[in-house]
Amino acid sequence: MIVFTAISGAKNEDPLCYLVEIDDEVRIMLDCGWNDAFNVEDLKNLRRVAKQVDALLLSHPDLQHLGAYPYAYGHFGLSCPVYATLPVLNMGRMCLYDVFQSKINESDFDTFDLNTVDTAFDQITTLKYSQPCSLGKYKSITITAYAAGHTIGGTIWKIKKDAEEIVYAVDYNHKKERHLDGTVLHKDGVVLDALSRPTLMITDTYNSLISHPARKHRDAALFETIKTTLQDNGSVLLPTDSSARVLELAYLLDQHWTYNQFTYPLIFLSYQSYNTIQYAKSMLEWMSDAINRQFDEKRENPFEFRYLRLCTRYKELAKYPEPKVVIASNVSLESGYARDLFLEWGTSPENAVILTDRGPPYSLARELYYEWVNKSEEDNTNSPVKPAIALDLIKSLEIRKKVPLEGQELIDYKNEQRKKNEREAAQAALIAKSLSIIEEDESDRSESELGDNDIEELLATQFDLYVRDATKLGGFFKQTQSYLMFPYIEKRKRYDEYGEIIQADQFRNKGIEGLGHVIDGESGDRMEDDNIDDSDKADQSTADSNVPTKYVYYDENIHFQCQLRYIDLEGTNDGRSLKTIVPQVQPRKLIVVHASPEATHDFASSCLALQSMTRDIYTPDVGELLNVSEAINFYQVKLTDSLVSSLRLSKLEDYDISFVSGKIHLPPDSSFPILDVMPIEEYAASDNPVFVGEIKLTELKRVLQLEGIIAEFKGEGVLVCNEKVAIRKTPTGQLTLEGSLSDDYFKIRSIIYGQHAIL
Repeated sequence: MIVFTAISGAKNEDPLCYLVEIDDEVRIMLDCGWNDAFNVEDLKNLRRVAKQVDALLLSHPDLQHLGAYPYAYGHFGLSCPVYATLPVLNMGRMCLYDVFQSKINESDFDTFDLNTVDTAFDQITTLKYSQPCSLGKYKSITITAYAAGHTIGGTIWKIKKDAEEIVYAVDYNHKKERHLDGTVLHKDGVVLDALSRPTLMITDTYNSLISHPARKHRDAALFETIKTTLQDNGSVLLPTDSSARVLELAYLLDQHWTYNQFTYPLIFLSYQSYNTIQYAKSMLEWMSDAINRQFDEKRENPFEFRYLRLCTRYKELAKYPEPKVVIASNVSLESGYARDLFLEWGTSPENAVILTDRGPPYSLARELYYEWVNKSEEDNTNSPVKPAIALDLIKSLEIRKKVPLEGQELIDYKNEQRKKNEREAAQAALIAKSLSIIEEDESDRSESELGDNDIEELLATQFDLYVRDATKLGGFFKQTQSYLMFPYIEKRKRYDEYGEIIQADQFRNKGIEGLGHVIDGESGDRMEDDNIDDSDKADQSTADSNVPTKYVYYDENIHFQCQLRYIDLEGTNDGRSLKTIVPQVQPRKLIVVHASPEATHDFASSCLALQSMTRDIYTPDVGELLNVSEAINFYQVKLTDSLVSSLRLSKLEDYDISFVSGKIHLPPDSSFPILDVMPIEEYAASDNPVFVGEIKLTELKRVLQLEGIIAEFKGEGVLVCNEKVAIRKTPTGQLTLEGSLSDDYFKIRSIIYGQHAIL
């Protein structure tokens, strides 16, 4: 039995979170997304089920897929095993780091902190692609990750229990990109065998109503807009995420700069820009074959950028002359450096903003996208990508800043700090006095009663000329005392089975501990950047961190007049691709999620119009309980040893199958019926042979070619062999063999028989 519940992201474009219950035994959560508004009320459905979840599978390293996981872990008791690929773990952590730092630099953000993020992500179990893994204590259930494209480490999940298979495929991309290969779900026009004909497929149709221009047209439009703006002495802002799609954009632009030898500054501005690129350098094996070939042949890491500069602080932009191109987070334009730059640059007609993503619903980025769509429709040219528009928008926005204290506020703050320091000093003095009294009371203890650690603590807290030594008895009434001349006790060396125990702290060179690391004054977190002199950064950050600050909020009407253009670089399938791939997967049942009501209806209608597509297509609402179980009856019987020994088993994939004829009887001392050998007088002749198994024409073509037969597709669903024999597959899955009786005919028939189990 399979029961599906949409926690979030059904018939809308909200973050993705779904619950699948299998046989009343295990509850598996698929993704756990949130948006950068971080409204806790959005998680009310998640709160109700979090403690009942037995496993969580994460598919992509962005807020839409894992943003709520740390909060649910810390506040809702979501303590189940969590599974993801290594890039999803690393880049997802960087994503949450970046958005957290964006939030605390504009408001008193306390929804979660970095310690919660680290603790939650430390619980994740990492898997490799195509690596089956038993689901914790539920040994009968296996999960397997497959490459989804779209983001580094992006995953299509396959859940298998006995004969039931569930495929969860959202935000996948079948097209190759510069740093990623396409999904294995539909590679080179062929559906992967392991993912075909699942019992249930859960997929998104976010782009069902969208048609993408060819990639070369989109790239040309991007380069043309950037070049025109720079030549007109304007700067370009490209809002993007902080750790996923930014890799494709950064690699694309750095290559373009290298090819054209541009001198304009190209900058990636993010709180975690350095760490994100460092992770990318270390995870090339998760990227495209082209990336790995380049590294193998030239021994050059593609993410050792020649022109792209990494900045982690807004003030660092002042070092680079205008005009310049800046890739900045966050994609929604609701927070982060991208919002700050848009507020500064968006008022100038010379500057340009290029949206590479439509942004989340109700965000500033989505509003700008609609503004571009409405105005670009007036263009009558036949250009594959609609042109830029001159934005003319007056909008009231809430300005959120962290500013240094000044004037009377600064004086009051310093007075309060001084009083606080005095109180702490008085309390410390009181504690020290109490400790000294206690030490005097205990000073009669002998040295023999003190261990090495006690002596060291004593020497660290007292500064007498000598330390009282042990009392030595000299007779019945006579005793002598001796004192150490110098207050030093040599520490005894300790040994284990490997020799003397070394204290690593004693050998650490403290002078180089902080090399390459600085403390960011704006966020209070450690940052790394190899583009700025360490001493300058350290001085500046120290000064910033000592300046008291406050948060200010106010509304302001801003007149935006910049150039605006949307160029799709989201890296997901468009509507035409979705409507081609899903029918080829041939799921027995299909659930459509994460799309607007219009896109959901459009995709479901297009699937139902196909004769070969299943009729069981579901479009659930959020919170709706959907039973998608197969109508199958299972019976359990015990086989006698004599019956088992008489069976002729045939191997089919992971199963041994056989045709069984027997007689069932129920013994009085057992609740299980027993199947025994049929008496010879009751035995009847067996039926015609039964062919068990399903073979795909593409796989059959490969097998035939290995046997030296020329096999080519001619027409739809027809495989022609040696120009003499034709193999067709009917809509019901049956194979028909047509041709004249010849050696080729019988050889091909034998090969087809060999691909089935014959009972």
